[in-house]
Order: sequence, then C-alpha cells, then structure tokens
Amino acid sequence: MTFPTMPERLKHVCSAAALVPRAAPHRIESQSNDTWVLDDARLGSVVLRICWRGDVSRMGRETAVLERLPDTVRRPVVVGHGDTTAHGHPLSYSLTRRLTGQPLEDAWPALSTAERRSAIRRTASMLRALHRWVPPAELADGVCARPGLAAGTADDLVGADIAPLPVARAVALAEHVARTPHGDAGLMSAAVQLLRALADPEPAVDDPGRHGLIHGDLNLSNLWRAPDGTVSLMDFEWTRIAPPSLELMRMCEYADDDAVNGADTYPSVLRLLETEYPELFRAEDIARHVRLYVLAYSVRALAIAPPDGPADSLPSGHALHRVRRIVDGRWPAPGALPDSLVAAV
Repeated sequence: MTFPTMPERLKHVCSAAALVPRAAPHRIESQSNDTWVLDDARLGSVVLRICWRGDVSRMGRETAVLERLPDTVRRPVVVGHGDTTAHGHPLSYSLTRRLTGQPLEDAWPALSTAERRSAIRRTASMLRALHRWVPPAELADGVCARPGLAAGTADDLVGADIAPLPVARAVALAEHVARTPHGDAGLMSAAVQLLRALADPEPAVDDPGRHGLIHGDLNLSNLWRAPDGTVSLMDFEWTRIAPPSLELMRMCEYADDDAVNGADTYPSVLRLLETEYPELFRAEDIARHVRLYVLAYSVRALAIAPPDGPADSLPSGHALHRVRRIVDGRWPAPGALPDSLVAAV
C-alpha cells in the first residue's frame, strides 16, 4: 500500500473538509503533523493541521479538549475537524482560526525583561487554571483512551504519547532500542534499571481520580504571543491526564540543552515560571519525577531515530548522550534547572 505524500495528504483533507483555498496554502514547520496556513473561501484565514503518523486519534482528543476548556485558558478557536483516509491510510485534521502575533520562541529574543516576565506570568496563570480544571467524565475518559496501543509494537508505543508512561512503555522502548545496530545494549539495560528505580513509587498517569489535564508539550514554540502581549496555549495534541509536574518535561530538556551550549533561554524561563507558579515546583518528589520524565522521553527519541553510528560519531545533542548523562548522574548540566528540580544523585 502506497503511503500518501504530503501534497496528497493536503489534497485529501481539503476535499474531506470542503476547503477551497483562495491561494496556495503556506506550510509551517512542525515535528508531528503537516501544518498549513490557508485562506479559505468559506472560513477565512485558518490553520490546518493534518495528523498522519502514530495514533492519529490524538487530533480528535485535542479538538475535544479545545472545545471544552474554560475561557481562562486562552487557545485557538476550533472551526472544523474530522477524519479521512488517503491510499487506505488514516488521517485526522483540525481547523482553527489563525491568531495574530508569533510564537513566543520567535518573540523572546527581542522582548524586554518586563515583557518576558509578563509573558510567563500569563502562561503560569493559564497553566494553573488548566491544572485545576476538572474535565467532564466523558472527556477525561476520551483523553485517557489510547486505541493505537492495541498491537503493542514500538511504533504504537511511540505514537501513543510524547512521554511513554506508565514506565512499562518506556522500558519496552528501551529494550527495542537495545536491539538496534548502534543502540548500546549495555546503556539501555542501565536505563531500564534506572527507569524502574525512578518509578518506585510510580507517578500516576491516565487516572482522572488523581489528576486533571496537562498540556503535555509545553515549550516556547507552543506559546503564542499576540501584539497586545496576551499569550495563548497552542497544540494540545499530546494533552493527557497526568501530574502537573509532567508539564515541565520539555522545558527541562531544552534548559539542559541550553546550558550545555552556553545559552540561557530555557533556564531563565524556568526561573521565571517558578516565581509565577511556585506550587508547580513544590510537588512531592518532583526532582525524581522530572528525571524520570526526561529519561523516558529521551528513550522515545531513540526509538524514533536510533543512532546511526557509534556514540563517539554522534552529535553532542543526540538523545543517546542525554540518556548516558542521566544514567551516569551527570544530568542536568550545572545551572540548567532551578534547585527545586535537581535531585541529589
């Protein structure tokens, strides 16, 4: 069966959604989906996101969440969503009103200290509202559902969540990586041992009785800053029921990368966020949990893109090096994270 190309995916979805672009759609870079900005004859200026790999049902979960969130959580307005197929392959899509402004990641370098503080204060306010919100039972059940896990393959595990938890999923991925040509079986064995140690007791995920929603992929590229300084949360495709501390995973990963490379963007963002949302950083065992989250995420990254050569031939930012540093107790880099997130090793 031929896998549809990006232009074919766009054509099939435009047909399914009855879209009539007035001009050629403009593609936006995205890690997980095809993302397009287009001017539709009926809907006007919209962002079209097409999910085509992994568990494509996550686009439906995202849409359901976006439509039910309280107004205190600023986010794009959904104007359409659905499912279709191309060459027999399932696709899902969402359409949202295009926002004015730019990703906070792009705006950040030119912002003043006061503007940066304001942006993170607004972000903290939305996160606090999101984490305190109790979703309706049917929505919570839908967010927890992972139909794509049925076959139990490595691809299914990778496609289920951006953080492969419960930890049994991360262990299965580490064992898969160990079987790849340059997967470093000894390192993966040590990673499995550490995953199990850090997960004892394991933080509960997918349990609406314990926790509410998190965004799941919090980073500056998923925060949108409008010209008036307001901030919206974007891209809820990895949303799930989980401890609020899991929200810090991506920022901690980026902060470590920044510290290794002599930059201070994400370390400073985390310091500001701790000031504005201190209770998030005071959760029980948060330093241990953050280490677990980043290790699990890094193992998933290795399953997606296994090393193509020996460790000493890989770039410094490769996930294999991060896994080794975590296993060896050399993660995070000095100064990367607030003290509250650093566990004694």
